[in-house]
Amino acid sequence: MRIHLFTFYSLMTLLLWDMHYVVAAEVETTTSPNIVESDSDVANAIANLTEPVAPPERILDEMGTRTEVTGEFTLPANFDGDGKTTSEYLTQALPNLGEPSNPASFPDAEPLSEKEVEEELGEIRDIKPRSVKQPPQPRQPNVQLLLRSSAFSSSNITAVDFLKRSDTVFVNSATLLATPKLGEDTRLVASATGGLTRFATKDDFNYNFLSFNAGVQQRLAPGMYAQLGWVQDRLYNQDRGDRILLDDSVRFTIGRQDQLSQRLRLDSFYDLRASFSEPKAQSRVANSLGARLRYDLSPKLQGALDYRLTLKDYTNQDRFDTQHQVGVDLIYNVNQDLFVGSYASYLFGSSSASSIDLNNFSVGVNVGLNITLF
Repeated sequence: MRIHLFTFYSLMTLLLWDMHYVVAAEVETTTSPNIVESDSDVANAIANLTEPVAPPERILDEMGTRTEVTGEFTLPANFDGDGKTTSEYLTQALPNLGEPSNPASFPDAEPLSEKEVEEELGEIRDIKPRSVKQPPQPRQPNVQLLLRSSAFSSSNITAVDFLKRSDTVFVNSATLLATPKLGEDTRLVASATGGLTRFATKDDFNYNFLSFNAGVQQRLAPGMYAQLGWVQDRLYNQDRGDRILLDDSVRFTIGRQDQLSQRLRLDSFYDLRASFSEPKAQSRVANSLGARLRYDLSPKLQGALDYRLTLKDYTNQDRFDTQHQVGVDLIYNVNQDLFVGSYASYLFGSSSASSIDLNNFSVGVNVGLNITLF
């Protein structure tokens, strides 16, 4: 009952914000392209996806959350830096959208079917009598409403060296997801997301976000897929409704799943993203390579270890970032439509911009509900 009330209030909050701000600002798009499906178990795969509750620079450096600050923030009186305003520094540290930082939001390759698992593991099964009828497969939904609510603590919410500070962040979002089939091995993936990001102690950092995504996903082989698409992310100031970031991206992702045993699975992926942003300082080309080792502790409980390497080349400023991220997450599936998760991750690396400090530790919890529309 508490979960239903929590979800209801989160959705109502989101809808009220959407009515107020989307009228004041032109809506475009934003999203994350990590959704993969298989004919046999797409619903379950999507149910296991979690909304990135990222640690800023990374707030929204990971698909669903992002961190931004208002231009009203002023530097300490005793600051003797290089003449830049605080907002310029914070803009320089803006999140890189659509790149999941929450291990639980790791790109999920196309789930392997039972037949593919048998081929991978060489499992021998007894042949069932012809007279035994197989139960009908559940219909795979084409359109779903995904509700997500997350809370996490971050040791570095700005990624700016002289403004480094910790805080707790709350993220509520709703996503309308459509995955109609275009062919036997091809599927359209389109989504629209709206959400709220709130900081426990830094109200000036609060923002709202919209995300839109459209792409085509192609099954290349059993357990292997590729996806090409367009993503747009928008951030809005909470108080004034002003747009503080617009990010259009072309994104290509290729992923693979290898079933190592009945309970152990290895996911790997490569992601290339070219982003064109306003402010232009955020335009960049990012290459990411990652792996995730998942173990089914029980039919409803999964644990995973993650590693991700990301190289970001900013095209309109003298900045190049090398980021490493390691994480662990635990997900409990209450049923095929409801899950609860927890995670911890550590982000570290280096930047050619001396004002940027990427090191960040975050730990959080999240809950997700998937509602099939048709």
